[in-house]
Amino acid sequence: MITSRPENVLAVPDAWLEDLLPRHGGRVPVPETIPDQEARAAVRDGLEAAEPLVREVLEHRGTVPELAEAGLAYLKGEATPLGAAVVARVETMARTRSRFACDPGWADHLAAEHGLAFAACAFAEIEGIWVYGDGGPVGLEEQPAYVLQGTGDLDHAHWAAGGAGRRMRVLLAAASEDDRNAAAQALAGHRQGRVRRLIAAFLMPDRTDWVDDCCQDPPPRLSYYTSSGAKMLWWSLGTAEQVERLGDWAVLRTGEREPDVLYTLVDGLGEAAAPVLARSLDGDAEPKERRRIVDALARIPGDEAFRIMGGRLDATHVLPAMEAMIDRFPVRALRLLPELGTGTAWRSSLAAGLLNAHLEAHPGLLPAADLSPRAREALDALQAARTAEAPLDQVPAALRKDGKKRAPTWARPAALPQILLRGREHALPAAATGHLVEALSKASPRRAPAQRLKESLDALDPGSLAEFGWSLFARWRASGEATRIGWALAQLGWTGDDEIARRLGGMARSWPGQNGIQLPLKALDVLAGIGTDVAVMQLHLVADKARPKRLKKRAGQLLTEVADERGLTMDQLGDRIVPDFGLDAAGGMTLDYGPRTFTVGFDEQLRPVVFDGRGTLRKTLPKPGAKDDPEAAPAAYRAFTGLKKDVRTVAADQIGRLERAMAGQRRWTTGDFRRLFVRHPLLWHLVRRLVWLHEEDGAAPVAFRVAEDRTFAGVDDEALPLPESGEVRIAHPVHLGESVAAWSEVFADYEILQPFPQLGRPVRAFTAEEAAGDRLDRVAGTVVGVGKVLGLERRGWERGTPQDAGVQHCLTRDVAGRTVVLDVNPGFPVMSPAEWPEQTLGAVWIAGSEASDRHLAEATFGELDEVEASELLLTLHDLAAQAEPA
Repeated sequence: MITSRPENVLAVPDAWLEDLLPRHGGRVPVPETIPDQEARAAVRDGLEAAEPLVREVLEHRGTVPELAEAGLAYLKGEATPLGAAVVARVETMARTRSRFACDPGWADHLAAEHGLAFAACAFAEIEGIWVYGDGGPVGLEEQPAYVLQGTGDLDHAHWAAGGAGRRMRVLLAAASEDDRNAAAQALAGHRQGRVRRLIAAFLMPDRTDWVDDCCQDPPPRLSYYTSSGAKMLWWSLGTAEQVERLGDWAVLRTGEREPDVLYTLVDGLGEAAAPVLARSLDGDAEPKERRRIVDALARIPGDEAFRIMGGRLDATHVLPAMEAMIDRFPVRALRLLPELGTGTAWRSSLAAGLLNAHLEAHPGLLPAADLSPRAREALDALQAARTAEAPLDQVPAALRKDGKKRAPTWARPAALPQILLRGREHALPAAATGHLVEALSKASPRRAPAQRLKESLDALDPGSLAEFGWSLFARWRASGEATRIGWALAQLGWTGDDEIARRLGGMARSWPGQNGIQLPLKALDVLAGIGTDVAVMQLHLVADKARPKRLKKRAGQLLTEVADERGLTMDQLGDRIVPDFGLDAAGGMTLDYGPRTFTVGFDEQLRPVVFDGRGTLRKTLPKPGAKDDPEAAPAAYRAFTGLKKDVRTVAADQIGRLERAMAGQRRWTTGDFRRLFVRHPLLWHLVRRLVWLHEEDGAAPVAFRVAEDRTFAGVDDEALPLPESGEVRIAHPVHLGESVAAWSEVFADYEILQPFPQLGRPVRAFTAEEAAGDRLDRVAGTVVGVGKVLGLERRGWERGTPQDAGVQHCLTRDVAGRTVVLDVNPGFPVMSPAEWPEQTLGAVWIAGSEASDRHLAEATFGELDEVEASELLLTLHDLAAQAEPA
């Protein structure tokens, strides 16, 4: 029976045995082992052949007398552990022509010739002996050589931590109690200093007192690689107290996550290895190392290891290992999965799915389970939250037939969230869910599903379908399969909704660099496939805010394609994809806590503001209290939290877009202005804080604002009917002239704050001489930080063509069909544009193109209109105002 499996025993798999270093009394029995006579004979023959060279090295004037005496005595038959260690070092160097080589046969030779105790003591001495040449450490050709003695090098303990030391450990682990006791007694006299103490502990790790001593003073580790000493300590650990004593040291680092360290550590510590592996998993382990670590964790019995895995279910490679852990410890899984499956975190959802799949696979396990009240309560809650499956006649026809292939392990229907049918009264049965997974496996970005599948998808509840699709995608990523199977991402184009689009966009925007960039690149295609205004908005945000240039470029390409498909310009597309975020017609949101309600509005920066039921402004939305509705209040609080996050992603972009529209004098038809701005529940909060101009052929421009009731008013605050014909644009202070003061007074009276400087915007103009020429020297010679200069890119400027050594020496911007060029020195290297921290501004030129001969350019600054001139000069003035202090 499954419940009779030993769930508190660490079963070491056979695959580990090749790498695992055994220990006396360990979990892995040590087979009977005696010194290898062939290895012994090979060493004896090699020593006989190399003896003349060994003597030459020992008799060299540079050799330490004590070592020379011990080594020569060993050759004469007067054996001491120190002499044996000296000869072993020199003989191996002479034979291999490398001072880094070690020969495991020496362990067999010394044990056979002199006994285990003698051999163990020789290994305790061996790392303090070094063979050098006259020109430095001996290489393949360097001669003559001599022997020195030092404190030992734990970074390169090739003998003790290499094959020879491991062989010595095996011989000791397999020895009789009498031989082991004799070896321990002898080694006790060779534990002076950090190196000898660590070697002794490594050779006999069952001497916990010796290992304890080493934990008090663990070997240092360099930042870029692990030391042999660190490995020897890992191989020696055997108690939880030793791990606690090591403290922050006890994290596996680069070079220490190899199979020999990992498997020996788990064998030695058992359950106590779990926290070490958890800290190592949370570090900088490579994918192959992560798989190895989670596989080891999944074999450790005990609740702590299970909870560690459950708390990291959303991390890569943990999910498949957790599924194996559940099969390995089914009763423990039934006890702990319910509590891990509660909560709103994504990993809790994964745990709930694992529990459901576990119960489906082992239906007889639950009745006999001894669950705690907490686990029983959590289990009951999870089961109660599941929706009854729909009868077969309500299942879409395309999902009733048997599939031809089984779903991948990570896509098992029982482990995924339920999909509800429209109406949300019944759930799609597990078999039909499996057929849906098979159908989704044919998905590709931007390709519509087949008609029968589309009809099936339309019969399902969109929200639960989207969450199912996201869970499928997330389980695919967590399984470690994300480099091979693309459909799990592509299917989001068929199952995803606006919320999924936000998640994909957020993932792409936060992508840190070029590693694994194919995933977010393909996610952009999925966003284009979802195709809703929110999805297109996410593409726009990626094009504007993502760090990797490949992502920005691809998002821009897809936006252009979407705009072309809709017959719109990019600016027109941008107008139409601003989400309303579920706001009401008044541009707000009512949050119901039960006995009290709150209203949400927005300030001039589109930051949410909260008013209570009496209309009093609050600093923030309060958390639900004991007297609030236990369901409605938390839901309202979550909705507000989500709203703040969503609006924050677009607020700065929308404000900047409107400011650029004012500076660029962009116009909208009156109908589009009403539909896209005045009636938009979010943008409305910006629209009413600006002065607008209505223009119609043959009539003078009329300035107006949008009042609180969405009517229009002039500077005299009288109602102003807005014709349906004509065009609307954001008024620039150049257009308002002397009425700027009057408009400023109106806005002050109504306490209207503007999202960006409009009425208070400085107006600048060229001098007559500047207007007649093609060169400006207003900012020339000003020293500005490189970050400030490159910040012009956010205002529409671009770096110029790279010149010698790949350096860009100017910034350019298209203005009214002309190219304005700002010279900078020393410029921006293409590969590292911020390399030179200070830039000296040069002249500003206007020409037909950047390549034009600036001195022969036919363009003049006088060709720019008043708004273009003012905005150019304002940009230059703002840049120069950020000059570095002298």
